Amino acid sequence: MNATPALDRVGAPLFSDRWPNAKVARIAAMVAKGYSGTAIAAELQDGTTPNQVSSMVGHWGIAAKCSDPRFTYADVPVPLAAKFRTTLAAEATRRGMELPELVAKMAETICRDGLFGAVLDA
Repeated sequence: MNATPALDRVGAPLFSDRWPNAKVARIAAMVAKGYSGTAIAAELQDGTTPNQVSSMVGHWGIAAKCSDPRFTYADVPVPLAAKFRTTLAAEATRRGMELPELVAKMAETICRDGLFGAVLDA
């Protein structure tokens, strides 16, 4: 039997599942906060690509979810292109906020102040 190393074969994975636990925990925390693969790779600043992040997150089965029973909030899954998630994450960082906090504040402001027309009909 030929013992060919996994990375020498066609279709070898683009990632290594031997990342340090600290890196995995950091990525998991960012996923839970709503960061995109692009934003996570940018935060890590270690050469990790967005594709590697996405592949490993899927491989690990990590999913963002709200588990705090003190609140009556619900997750609202919103399909959004990565470029827009990245833009929102950058704006959140600029304002010293987390991505979900920024999006929630935007939605709350639109609802509270009746800004649907200003936002959607502009």
